[in-house]
Amino acid sequence: MITERAMLAAVHISIWTAVKHDRKVSRDVADQHGAHQSAGRYNKQLLRGADKLDDLRTLAGQIRQHFYKITLPWSDEGFRLLPSNFYFDLMERMREFEASFEQGVDSFLAVYPQYIDQVRPELNGLFREEDYPSAEKLRAKFGVKLEILPIPSGTDFRVQMSADEQARVSREIDANVRQSLTRGTEDLWKRLREVVSHMVDRLNEPESRFHGSLVTNVFDLVEILPRLNVNGDEDLNRFAEQVKQRLCNYSAQDLKKHDLLRVTTAADAANIVAQMDGLLQNREVLAQPEVDEGPSVESIFTHMSAYMEAAA
Repeated sequence: MITERAMLAAVHISIWTAVKHDRKVSRDVADQHGAHQSAGRYNKQLLRGADKLDDLRTLAGQIRQHFYKITLPWSDEGFRLLPSNFYFDLMERMREFEASFEQGVDSFLAVYPQYIDQVRPELNGLFREEDYPSAEKLRAKFGVKLEILPIPSGTDFRVQMSADEQARVSREIDANVRQSLTRGTEDLWKRLREVVSHMVDRLNEPESRFHGSLVTNVFDLVEILPRLNVNGDEDLNRFAEQVKQRLCNYSAQDLKKHDLLRVTTAADAANIVAQMDGLLQNREVLAQPEVDEGPSVESIFTHMSAYMEAAA
C-alpha cells in the first residue's frame, strides 16, 4: 500500500519582500504621459544592501532545494510525495533549518533600523515612514512551516452518498494517486538522465573545468534514488546501481588528469544514457493504447463475396 510507504509534504516559507507599490508615483507618471492609471505601476525597493535579508532568502532557497531533493512531484498545490523512510531525516533537518531561520530573522531585525536609515537618503522624496512596519509586526512576515498529510485513498472515502456514486469517486481518487505516482517515477528517470547526460557533456570537452560536483552530484542521486523509488520500478534501481558502479569510482580530479580514463568514462556514461532512452521509448510504445481500426476493406469484400456466393 502506497499509503504505508509514503506521505504528502509541503514546505511553506514566508519572507518580507521589502517592496512597496507607490500608488501616488504611479498616478503621477500616468498623468504626466496622459496614460490610464492602470497602464503601469511603480514599485519601490524599500531596502538596499540588506545583507541579512539576503541571507534569509539564500537559506530559504537551501531549504527548498533539500526538500525537492528527497521528495517527488505530486500536485499543483505545493504538496510533494515524501517516502516514509525520509520522514525522520526531514524532520531533523527541518528543525535545524527552522532554528537557523529564526536566528537569521533575529539578526535581520537587530539591524533593521540601520537599513532604514541607510536607504532614507537614497529614496529621498520617495521615502515614506509608513512603508516600514515595526519590528514586532515585521517578525510575523517571516516563517518556515512543514505540513504533512496522508496520501488519499479511495477506501477511506466516507461521504454519505449512493453506493454507485461512492464507488465512482473512490475509483477517481485511486486513479489520481496512481497518476501522481507515475509522475513521480518519471521525475526520477529525468533526474538520473540529466546528471548522467551532464557528465557526458563535460567529459567530452577536454578543456572544460571539472568541479568535484561532476561526480558527487551523480553519486548523491544514485545513493538516495532507491529510497525515493516508492513505486518499485526495478529498471530504475538497476540503472542507478549501474551508474554507481561504472561512473562513480573516480573523482573529478582523476578524470581531469587521465585522458584515457576520461574518454572511457564518457563512453560509459553515453552508453548508459542510450540504454535509458531505449528502455523509456519501448515503455512509451507499450503504454500506447491499442486502436481498434475495425475490419479492413479487403475483409469486408471477402465476406460480401462469400455471402453472395452462398446466396446464389
